[in-house]
Amino acid sequence: MSGHGGTRTVAVLLTGLLLAAGMSGCEYTDADDPRPVAPPTRTSPPRLVVPTKDQATAALEANNLVTAKHLLGQASGAVILEDSGTVGGAVSGVNKSARVETAGSYTVMAACVGAPEAQMVIGQDPRTGLAPQDQTFDCSAPYTGVIQLQPGPVNVQVHVARANSGASASAGAGEVAAVRITANG
Repeated sequence: MSGHGGTRTVAVLLTGLLLAAGMSGCEYTDADDPRPVAPPTRTSPPRLVVPTKDQATAALEANNLVTAKHLLGQASGAVILEDSGTVGGAVSGVNKSARVETAGSYTVMAACVGAPEAQMVIGQDPRTGLAPQDQTFDCSAPYTGVIQLQPGPVNVQVHVARANSGASASAGAGEVAAVRITANG
């Protein structure tokens, strides 16, 4: 039940609060106060430029991936891991992990196109499962093998190895691989 004077008092108080809030962000300095030093500016390292592929190389790789997957054929068991990609270059290679639920025999199939051979490493934690196994296979035909896996993660890597240099940025265009692990059974 405020009258005209009560509304006016509220308005004056509200205006005072707004002015105080607005001025609270202001800073007043005397002539003798030292000027604040600006914080050092941060610079980010330059982004790594990944070379782009020309259309012919991209088309060759896409066609070779279709061929590599065709070489693997249809899965004959439950697929626990499947991947494909380019394998001949500095920033390439098939690298995939999956979880094995049941211990037992598993079939590994791999195929590569565009390279003479590829190198595949399959492994689990050596304390509880399959120690890393290295297998080089010829790209003229699909590779098939049987491995014993324990429950837990399994990792597969496929790349083209170059003599004395590992994976190379000067690799031939179109080098691809496909890999699959299926449960026997």
